[in-house]
Amino acid sequence: MNNDRTLSKDSTIYNYRLLRRVHHKAVHHYAYWLLTVLAWIYALLHIELLSFAVVLFGIPLVHAVFLHTLHRTKEGQAPKAWRWSFRMPWFGYTPGNYIALAKVLRLHNQLFWIVLLILACFYPWLSTDVLLFAMFYHVWLLLPRLMIIFIFRKYKSSGLLKINPHDTSCYTQ
Repeated sequence: MNNDRTLSKDSTIYNYRLLRRVHHKAVHHYAYWLLTVLAWIYALLHIELLSFAVVLFGIPLVHAVFLHTLHRTKEGQAPKAWRWSFRMPWFGYTPGNYIALAKVLRLHNQLFWIVLLILACFYPWLSTDVLLFAMFYHVWLLLPRLMIIFIFRKYKSSGLLKINPHDTSCYTQ
């Protein structure tokens, strides 16, 4: 038996150095979900069930379509390693592999402002309660992500973001 382990000349070795890690604490998740449940109860009391359902499922879908479209227009190809995540703080359509922090910041900054502008365009046709709930839900989905990106802001130029189930890490090569 030959246990000789050699690398071929075509092998690529990636060496990443951890710059900073943000742990996802359960107490933050519970507080965030408590705020969410209270907002949903308020919304259910003030808007129709159909409007509530459309906002609840429509905003994450708009985020996913918008991120996919932005990535496709900027990169020339569809995002390959993006997936749906149902864990906070990365609830929604998120990168599954290492991704440049500058790219994530650019995508989420554009996502934040453009979706707010799109929602504002619906002002004449939506009731104020539905519009405010849609804006709240949009900000609710993005705020934890933007806070983590803000924590990593000084590594924007060379940082690589890696999202794990229990933490989000920033690495450099």
